[in-house]
Amino acid sequence: MGSSSKVILVGATTLIVGAYGISLKKAESTGLQAAVSRVTRVQQERLEDAALRTALHEFVADAGLRDKSGTRKGLGGATFAYNVQSGAAPKLSVTITEVGGGEVTLSAHLRKLGPGEEVGRGPRKIHRGEWIVTKVFVKRQKAEKNNFK
Repeated sequence: MGSSSKVILVGATTLIVGAYGISLKKAESTGLQAAVSRVTRVQQERLEDAALRTALHEFVADAGLRDKSGTRKGLGGATFAYNVQSGAAPKLSVTITEVGGGEVTLSAHLRKLGPGEEVGRGPRKIHRGEWIVTKVFVKRQKAEKNNFK
């Protein structure tokens, strides 16, 4: 085999190994991005659940007789403001302000459990005493990026 053939063979092998290495790196990067995305989504869900549970707790502490509102610090440095309106069909609203400036608005319906009625089990069943959150509506607004140079 001539020296030019050896150079071409080594170059081709190097190219194949390099392309394979880059493909592996890209696959790892994609997997990492998917994992980070999932963690972010789960953290957001937990923050929303905690805000709803806190607002419901404050409402039930007064036996659901009065409107309640307040502001609290949440997970990851976020803050949330809640407002619960009592009445025949109580409504709960929570506005979460995230650290990056994004905002999430939750609107929920509350219902008092009837005699002998039990709450179903599950991590996303938000209830306190005789009250349960029946429906939740979520509106997200991402923070606008500043285009200053």
